[in-house]
Amino acid sequence: MRVIPLGIGGWVSNPLLGNVSLMVETGKSRILIDAGEGTYRALRTCGFDVDNLDLILITHRHGDHVMGLSTLALFAKAKGIMLRVYGPRDVDLQKLFDALGIPQYLSAIEFHPIDPSPEPLTVIIGHDYRITAVLADHAIPTLAYRIDGSDGSCVTYSSDTRPTSNIVNLAKNCTLLIHEASGNPGTEEVSHLHGHSTTSEALQIAREAGVKYLMPVHYYVEPPILSGTHCVNIVIPLPCTPLDTQRLK
Repeated sequence: MRVIPLGIGGWVSNPLLGNVSLMVETGKSRILIDAGEGTYRALRTCGFDVDNLDLILITHRHGDHVMGLSTLALFAKAKGIMLRVYGPRDVDLQKLFDALGIPQYLSAIEFHPIDPSPEPLTVIIGHDYRITAVLADHAIPTLAYRIDGSDGSCVTYSSDTRPTSNIVNLAKNCTLLIHEASGNPGTEEVSHLHGHSTTSEALQIAREAGVKYLMPVHYYVEPPILSGTHCVNIVIPLPCTPLDTQRLK
């Protein structure tokens, strides 16, 4: 299994970081997680295109996680392909495409709604993977995803969330936890107000889940500060740079 970060920032980040979006390759399958603004450009920059995607996982309907779907649909329709998209039931793509003035391009998306649950729920089983989802603790209904690959590796992505035992349970003994870290230590109150976690809280979630490797993403304008990282190795995400999870074992 390989993880290729396409973007690593949040809605209020240095624009050079891009909105958080991740490509997961497992076996012969490619799974895109989240599609904020600029995702299509990031795909092409990193050597991919819409016809390389087996499915797309959307975590929630905030713009920095979903607005890029419109551009993906434009190019998918031009290529005559259908995008399989999974996400929370309240992701209203009809409203999004109507607001953008391109409702005719929604036909390029096959949307599969998921009802967020506090208990891990298997939502997709493919030849090369199993995908499990759980309810995160954000300002709106949000899903965290776990992908178990055919090679025995697994990756969990928290999406935007306050610290929650739901993600601890989802990520138990996983190879890699990709967790949002919107605030630095000392900013817990304001981070929680907006439904986010700090770097120290992301580390704590990784420890409780028994995860040895943590990749922090979705940090804001200030550089992330990670301290007290004993028992957890930090993986710095670099756009377009693959991380082979087999090397983390």
